[in-house]
Amino acid sequence: MKDWLDRVNVRKMRETDLPLIEWEGEYARYRKVYQEVYRNQRLGVTTALIAESPEDGIVAQIFLTKKPPNEIFSPEERYLFISSFRVKEPFRKRGLGSLLLKMAELFAKKEGLRLLILNCAQSNREGLAFYKNAGFEGYRIDDGKWRYIDHEGNVREECEPAFSMRKRV
Repeated sequence: MKDWLDRVNVRKMRETDLPLIEWEGEYARYRKVYQEVYRNQRLGVTTALIAESPEDGIVAQIFLTKKPPNEIFSPEERYLFISSFRVKEPFRKRGLGSLLLKMAELFAKKEGLRLLILNCAQSNREGLAFYKNAGFEGYRIDDGKWRYIDHEGNVREECEPAFSMRKRV
């Protein structure tokens, strides 16, 4: 397993990656969201990391966004918000998720941020265990409601109740 992980390249997302992170259409509905993330990366607000295997192509992603204090997540300090953190099913439990979280921690420290925050769906028991094992703690419940424009131009609403989790670095 370690041998496989040594061959994985983690890099910043490129514009040519946008169709690839739709994961064969599974996440096509987020196309415009991903385009916005890429624009924010070019502005220096977000860093989107892609994990790519020479044999398997893109196998994981994690988006890191620098956020100012706000009353919902962190009223008194800036933080790094982790989103769209996905590792394709066949590549889980090989150390890649842990590596990406470690990179998020190092990025936060480099940016002078001492707090990581993410939302994990309440139904994602495996993810919750992974984050707790990585040192995150749940501290609030998020209703998981958000709106976006999908790849066909329709306004969509998602509702996935989540636990907001945080970690100090």
